[in-house]
Amino acid sequence: MRRHIPRYKLQSVTNCWAQPHVDSRCNIFDRGFYRSVDVEWRIVLPQKNLSLANHLIATLPPLERAVLLAQSELVELELHAMVCVAGEISRHVWFPVEGFVSIILPVPAAADMAVAQVGPEGMFQTSAVFDVEHSAFHGRVQAAGRAFRMTRTILQQHLQQSRCLRAVLNRYGDARLSQLAQQTVCINHHSVEQRLARVLLMTRDRLCSNEIFLTHDVFSNMLGVRRESVTQAASAFQRRGFISYSRGYVMLLDEDALQSMACGCYEADLQTYERAFPAVATFPFDADSPVDVTSK
Repeated sequence: MRRHIPRYKLQSVTNCWAQPHVDSRCNIFDRGFYRSVDVEWRIVLPQKNLSLANHLIATLPPLERAVLLAQSELVELELHAMVCVAGEISRHVWFPVEGFVSIILPVPAAADMAVAQVGPEGMFQTSAVFDVEHSAFHGRVQAAGRAFRMTRTILQQHLQQSRCLRAVLNRYGDARLSQLAQQTVCINHHSVEQRLARVLLMTRDRLCSNEIFLTHDVFSNMLGVRRESVTQAASAFQRRGFISYSRGYVMLLDEDALQSMACGCYEADLQTYERAFPAVATFPFDADSPVDVTSK
């Protein structure tokens, strides 16, 4: 644990803090006060505790979380990178802490379709949990960020040793299957406008931002419709003041209106996640303490 050091805000620098940087030979603590003669000041940016940024990892007890993260690496998820190709052996699993990965179903003689998103609420490559080597889906980064990555072998070793980890990932896998089934219902029974509103809200939840940097082509792959259909629906939203958009950029202006427009599948997905992790009302959530998943 980091030693507590008082921080002093610099008024001239937004979102930065001044923090004492002291030569290791000096003892900066003297009856609880700083000895200014030994202190050199530097500017540091606030640091995000990434160990709690992925919600599945955050539900683990601290010791198990630390052991799991010690055998993972924090990697960059570069925009449009393919982290997995359907049909190939999946050698890694990813726990995103920022951005999201689209799970894409290859469709012969047609455009591929994005059937789900995986962001900080989950993990990519749940097939490893079920000891399935070959992936059935592509995985493409649609919003850049970072993720904890580990080999499937390491994950499976931890699954054998940790009842809590098995409980967390089994619940997540079950929730993911339910959400994929919900997606099938959504495609067949709801309008393009309803589904676009749902996708916009889902993307906002994972990015924790009202600004979305995605093109209409990406949205068309998510919805399984032509790009022109996405443009018509987005234009209608813009006329009503729900969103503002330009090429590759969408700003959500009226989230309540979008939620009213979205089909019931959006709320159904949230409820599925809530049932899997009862301490969580929605995602993203504040994981300051682990969720007890061993009692059920």
